[in-house]
Amino acid sequence: MMKVHVLHTGSVRVDRAIPFREKNPLAVTGFFRGKEKKLLLPVSCYLVDHPKGLVLFDTGWDSKYADEKPREMGGVLDRISSPVLSKGDSVDRQMEKLGVKSSDLDYVVLSHMDFDHTSGLSLVKDARHIIASRAEIEAADRPSFRYVPSTWKGIAIEPFDYGKGGIGPFGLSHDLFHDGSVLLVSTPGHSAGLCSMVVRNEEGDYVALVSDVGYAARSWREMILPGFTVDKQKAEASLEWAKRCSMDTHCREVLANHDPDVIPHVIEL
Repeated sequence: MMKVHVLHTGSVRVDRAIPFREKNPLAVTGFFRGKEKKLLLPVSCYLVDHPKGLVLFDTGWDSKYADEKPREMGGVLDRISSPVLSKGDSVDRQMEKLGVKSSDLDYVVLSHMDFDHTSGLSLVKDARHIIASRAEIEAADRPSFRYVPSTWKGIAIEPFDYGKGGIGPFGLSHDLFHDGSVLLVSTPGHSAGLCSMVVRNEEGDYVALVSDVGYAARSWREMILPGFTVDKQKAEASLEWAKRCSMDTHCREVLANHDPDVIPHVIEL
């Protein structure tokens, strides 16, 4: 038996062009846009309770943003992607309710290294392994407005490499436990090294955690790319894969990190 705990670590306030791309390329910044164009979306992460270990997929917001605003980039980042959370929303507090400490975690897997996915790293830094795809780590080492290196300062993030596992839009995946039960699937486009996670039981039933391949089920139903992409063709292929998963009879759920229609729950496999 495996369990996937769907956790919400607060919300993010963004311009609607970030999850649901618009023709105006500057719309994602939110500048000169009214409040009516803002959306409040959940910031999810996932705790996978596996017989071979505990795995956390993404980290959500740092608990400090319950009391303060992000100051990175002179506050510009907060205008683009603003944290909204209460005390007790952060991932460490969510795990505490489940009787899990950060030192109990075998892996923290980062789908990618955008601010709302790495912000809570300091809360789980005692995990045995913190990993991200090599391509994503290399991208995050280059100057970019979207990455906030201070969130992983002093924390060793180990790179993993994909193998030709035949899974996902490009047939590239990393088998975390070497038994096919937890696969990190290469789904680039939104970022250079974005990975999704497939959690699969012995009968072949699975859950696809697709991070920001799309921001909501609406994304793959209507084939709406995220507002931020580094490679449109790869982003389309990754979104097509999420859509195929959603139509697969073996797929229990396809979950995007910011889908407002998804509530915290537990999936048993």
